[in-house]
Amino acid sequence: MRVLFAILSVITGIIGFVFIVGGIRHPSKYQKVLSENVSAAQVTQVYTEATHEIVVGIGVVSIAVLIAVIGIFFHVSKPLSPDTQSTDDPEN
Repeated sequence: MRVLFAILSVITGIIGFVFIVGGIRHPSKYQKVLSENVSAAQVTQVYTEATHEIVVGIGVVSIAVLIAVIGIFFHVSKPLSPDTQSTDDPEN
């Protein structure tokens, strides 16, 4: 179960980083358009699309972190088996 959460977290994190890198590179795709005499609305649209893509990427990376934390909690919440319990218990 722990491996499943790790794999899901890594895959989701990679997808999120792809969105972030795509958002960072988005304005360079339109550099020719931005270098021409364009209206402020067109420039704003290009940077708004880039910002949106970065925010989506951050959200996906946040989901990856949440998946990793859930996986850690599942691993931590497992009870110890009788073979691995500590012998330092004064009541035993």
